[in-house]
Amino acid sequence: EVGAPRRRVVEVDYRVDETELTRTVRRVAGRIDREPVDARVSLGGARFKLVPSRDGIRVQRRELRARLRHLPRRIDVATVDVPPRVTDDRAQVAAERANLISRAPVVVAAAGRRARIDRPTLREAVTFERKGRALAVSLDDEVIGRAIGPALGPLEVEPTSARFVVEGKRVRVVPSKNGRGVDVAATTRRIAARPAAATVRARVAAVAPALTTDQAHRLRVRELVSEFTTNYACCPPRVTNIKLGAAELDGTLIPPGGTFSLNEVLGERTRERGFVAAPQINAGRLEDAVGGGVSQIATTVFNAAWFAGVELVSHTPHQFYISRYPVGREATVSFGGPELIWRNDWPAAVLVKAVATDSGITVRFYSSKLGRRVESVTGPNPGGGAFTVSYARKVFRGADLVHDDDYRWTYQVPRDDT
Repeated sequence: EVGAPRRRVVEVDYRVDETELTRTVRRVAGRIDREPVDARVSLGGARFKLVPSRDGIRVQRRELRARLRHLPRRIDVATVDVPPRVTDDRAQVAAERANLISRAPVVVAAAGRRARIDRPTLREAVTFERKGRALAVSLDDEVIGRAIGPALGPLEVEPTSARFVVEGKRVRVVPSKNGRGVDVAATTRRIAARPAAATVRARVAAVAPALTTDQAHRLRVRELVSEFTTNYACCPPRVTNIKLGAAELDGTLIPPGGTFSLNEVLGERTRERGFVAAPQINAGRLEDAVGGGVSQIATTVFNAAWFAGVELVSHTPHQFYISRYPVGREATVSFGGPELIWRNDWPAAVLVKAVATDSGITVRFYSSKLGRRVESVTGPNPGGGAFTVSYARKVFRGADLVHDDDYRWTYQVPRDDT
């Protein structure tokens, strides 16, 4: 036709935004994908029954991505079936084994004593755990232990740990004793392994103590290595707190390389534990607080640690000078801080013994001397108002210097009524 426009073919090029493409694939897959469901076993009435599995579905992401690049109007999304890890036949095997284990009561016997486990208890104890593509059937130790405990419990004997007895300046090890107990885990495995047995022998085994005789000897707690005493007048409320704290402290054992924290050993000082209100220094003033006076324990422990030559990690002297303590060489504590901390950097354990009387507290450290020697120097106390004191310590092991400590502290005001 005259005047009709000519048709033209125009080449169009395009690029696919990779980030948006990835989002689209994820969005489509998220609406279609379905996780497979493993077969499992459940208890229905008095029997264990199979709960069937279900296949999952997964979008073939690479193929979907390739098709989307061509910007089609319609896409048939390709998927694959995803089989469950535990199939019906494997779960059925587990169900049958669980029913066999719990089909009849079982008697657990040992040393003339017998415990009967009924079917409901056995069913309660059955557990299933996926291992690979199978379900493993076992029994719960805690359930079986509760069932056999009343009858077989009298067979058990508590072990006795080795302990240290102080005899003058020496320490003797009192030997440990093994205990005896029913090995519930081993007994439970025997019941599960012999589901047709009417009677199963319980396994009774020796029970080792927390600290054996050999372990105690290897700690090398043999002799007195330091001691320190601080005195007080009898018997204000603070003495009650000191006696309680000393009882908690007594017998503390710090292994080689171990760290001692007085707050950890004593715990929080509360009325429920028997501590009472007594004066303590707070922000430069004397105030009554539950547990007041415990800093005298801290000072006594600090000095025992000082002369034992252990590593001094953290200590804080009082704001006021207190004449019953060595100048500078003292420590205050409060739950939550400040702290008294030292570390046993000797190759032998330290046994801390403490005794508080109506007139004072003594703390003794027992270990092995191992050639330890402590040289201590305290600077002059000028007296009067506020003053600064220096105090230093050198610790030797044989000819080797292992600690060279130098401290300075400034007191605000001397006073003697804390």
